[in-house]
Amino acid sequence: MPDDADFLCGGWIWDPVHRELRFHTRTRKGWKDEPEQVERPRAVASVTWHRWSQAPMQTATGDIIPPSHSRVVVAYEGGGDLTINEADRDCAGKLAQAIAATYGVVVVEEGAPGGRRPGNLPARDEMGRLASSTGREEVTLDEAAREIVVARRRFPFGRSRRRIAFAEVRRLELTYEVKGPIETFTVWALVGVEEERLPVAAYQGYEGWADPEEWREFAREMGRSLGVEVAGADEPGSVGRGL
Repeated sequence: MPDDADFLCGGWIWDPVHRELRFHTRTRKGWKDEPEQVERPRAVASVTWHRWSQAPMQTATGDIIPPSHSRVVVAYEGGGDLTINEADRDCAGKLAQAIAATYGVVVVEEGAPGGRRPGNLPARDEMGRLASSTGREEVTLDEAAREIVVARRRFPFGRSRRRIAFAEVRRLELTYEVKGPIETFTVWALVGVEEERLPVAAYQGYEGWADPEEWREFAREMGRSLGVEVAGADEPGSVGRGL
């Protein structure tokens, strides 16, 4: 009977000497002696770890499928692959790293298995302006007027406005964040000596679907328009987990 110390995580055992992956199920008395599944990967060309989210779904039996998903794809030299669906992301990451280390390859981190999709950039209004709202504040980037307008709603009514010339923008920064099943791309303008951060463009959606390269190019183009540098747009590991 396998011991708990034999397991990498969950019911998975990875044997780097024999290059064998085994999955065991548990009974009341402990782990079953015979594995439910045994895989012996051939010469491995790459290991890809997919992470993505989607709207929760209900099965025919009434069970709810959680929104966050994870999959490890081990591609073989000469074709073919091994696909491991593991909902526990920490466990999936350990599996990917262990297999990759044995074969001397680097884990490639990706989003949805079908590929990320372009077309998630913010739309401009009829005047060509970009608007981004967070809470009671709206930030509008007006390239024609060469200014950023920050409007804040006042309680109980009315709003205040301040205008910031492009000349006050020191640089732009592209950030990527995942909270729960939602990913967020944000382009920030760092303004003034104190480098106040203003969100001039943003996108939120289920994790793993938006194209990071589309956002990098969008940020670079905005930087060229403002005549400033852009942090994050040329750093593969900083946006979209290296995608």
